[in-house]
Amino acid sequence: MADPSLETCPDFAGDIYAGIRNDLTAATGDQPQEVIDRLVAAWTEGHNARVLEWNQRREEEAREEAEIERARAAQEEEDRLAREAEAERERLESEKKKPKMNGFSATAAVGDAIVPRPSQFAIQKLNNFEYIELWYFLPEGCKDALKTSRAIAEDTFSLAKLDDQLTIRPASAFKASRAALPDHELSFSSFLRAKNLFLTHVNAAKWPQSHIDSLALFFWHLENHAIRNNSELGDLVVLHYASRVRLDWHDRLKRDEGFNISIINEVLVRSINEELWDRVRSRTLNMTPLAEPSATQHYRRSSYREPYEPRRRASRSRSPGRAGNPRRADRSPSPDKGKNREQRAKGFSRGAGSRGRSACAICLGRFSHDIQRCDSRNLWDKTTPAHARRSQDGRIISTNGLPLCYRWQRPGGCLAENHDSAHACSGCGDKSHGAQTCPRGEKA
Repeated sequence: MADPSLETCPDFAGDIYAGIRNDLTAATGDQPQEVIDRLVAAWTEGHNARVLEWNQRREEEAREEAEIERARAAQEEEDRLAREAEAERERLESEKKKPKMNGFSATAAVGDAIVPRPSQFAIQKLNNFEYIELWYFLPEGCKDALKTSRAIAEDTFSLAKLDDQLTIRPASAFKASRAALPDHELSFSSFLRAKNLFLTHVNAAKWPQSHIDSLALFFWHLENHAIRNNSELGDLVVLHYASRVRLDWHDRLKRDEGFNISIINEVLVRSINEELWDRVRSRTLNMTPLAEPSATQHYRRSSYREPYEPRRRASRSRSPGRAGNPRRADRSPSPDKGKNREQRAKGFSRGAGSRGRSACAICLGRFSHDIQRCDSRNLWDKTTPAHARRSQDGRIISTNGLPLCYRWQRPGGCLAENHDSAHACSGCGDKSHGAQTCPRGEKA
């Protein structure tokens, strides 16, 4: 639509409008000039109405355009603010992930001693409040961590779940050492040394103080427990108790069933003690009985087994002279309740009857029969009840079920000093001699 303000009034007095003028003059009886004036007035009125309508429409369109422009500007401003907020959020997120370096004191120097650092795997376990073997806090464990950190490239990473998100962390944080030992396979001295560094790093990992105090008291009670003085297996009992209870403590904490670990359960201690003694009774006596293992053993074993010792080849009867071998005497044995090696050697010489057949450890007979399988209920005389019998796996045990040392019953005797309780005669139970010199035995 064109702008009506640009229109011009037609020339109603011209020849083009002559016919209209004549018709209007004839119809109205007015003079020609009056008709022309009326035509001009009608056109002017219509023109003014069109101009007014035009102006109103233009104003309305201007208002609409202004509203559209304001909405567009507002949307652009909103989009700009959203982009700035997203950029700020990404910046803050990036700042959180970015490693931070704390400041330092310009006057402070390094300390007089540096606390040994265990593996990243152990540190990560502590940071997650999870169970970790004490071996990692021994010097051997810290040295192994140093070797591992050199062997694993610094740019090697693994995926880990943190809350509901997957994160990338160094692979060293997830690599357990193949040389690690469970707590009950450590020596007791290694156990005590490891727990000190363990408590130091637990404190550095910001564990709750109540948990740290309870653990410290737990280790103190075990170190000073009476069973260490009252049982030959006391240290091993304590190690097994510590290993099992600490693992169970962490499991219970995860299930929100935590208990006070510093309270020692004496019933469980006695149960473990009986369990270990049962193992001693059931072991083949050709193997050295339970002993404290070395913390430097690097083979893996299943949990809660007695420490492994290699099976010794069954030797043939030793002559009494070997008991006095100077090379064996130079090995500086530990004190053995007042008995020295010379006294033992003399005792073995008295018990050795190497002439003719050896006495059977069960029936004390020297007659021809299979002494390896003999399980007679009576002695060689067929009347005196036997003092010992064979278990289902062929070992020699006394009538009350206690294991007896097989070597002690042989002509050569036994030089071992760590199982005196098994050094008793299988014929009468006397500890001063073996089966070969038992007065109940068949004479050679």
